[in-house]
Amino acid sequence: MRLASFYKNSLVPTYERINVLSKATVEVIKILQENTPNPELVDDAKPFVRRQDVMNAILKAVNGLSKEWRMSASKKRAGGNFNYVVVHFEDLNLNLIPIHLLSHAKLPKPSRYRGDISAFNLAIMKDRGMVSEVEFQTYIDFENEISLVTEPEIPSNIKDIPFGLLLIYDGTDPKAPIRLAALTPDQERYIFCDNIDLLKEYSPSRDTELEIKAPIELKKRRKLRIDTSQVKEYQDTPNVTIKKDKDRANKMSDDDANTI
Repeated sequence: MRLASFYKNSLVPTYERINVLSKATVEVIKILQENTPNPELVDDAKPFVRRQDVMNAILKAVNGLSKEWRMSASKKRAGGNFNYVVVHFEDLNLNLIPIHLLSHAKLPKPSRYRGDISAFNLAIMKDRGMVSEVEFQTYIDFENEISLVTEPEIPSNIKDIPFGLLLIYDGTDPKAPIRLAALTPDQERYIFCDNIDLLKEYSPSRDTELEIKAPIELKKRRKLRIDTSQVKEYQDTPNVTIKKDKDRANKMSDDDANTI
């Protein structure tokens, strides 16, 4: 589907707002290339330090903006063994999570935290009058190892459920394009995945400059101590029929830890 149709239906932010995240991410990648962390201080140094520093940079950049940006960022606990960041666009009711993925890499295996932001994407699109090629809606229950499949009925609280986006960056290359994407509920393919520069064609131009309260600072970290608790974001789900699907119900895999 064309990115323009998502912009028209208020399912993607303006380029100016996405660029706040892009600038913070690219700055971190450049600094890490110049100052490679000591692998003796951090387990699997590059993926984990890169993820932590990108996450902290985005938190600082977003939460340093004035209220008129209508953006907030918070840290959450993933279902596996690490934290992740959710950026919320209040006026559009969108949730976005940044992930590291090599430029030509395939989608990682399904995980619970990505499921939280993709489970209702098709229903939200249908509510906005958009048509999708996928003819069913999937919600994955990772704890009970079952997948719940239903016709794409629109939940009664659909107006309150955010549309889920990914901000995809290649942490090994600061020159690689940063992409904006949305996943199908089963996380097997993208609904769309495009270079954020395409948003320049649709977003209104403004002279507002990014205002950050404090400069981004990177610090060396010792071994990470991770909690594995998970908070379920939404309680209401559509009426469903149950199918056993253990392969689709795996918790966050080792592949996920290497791609974030």
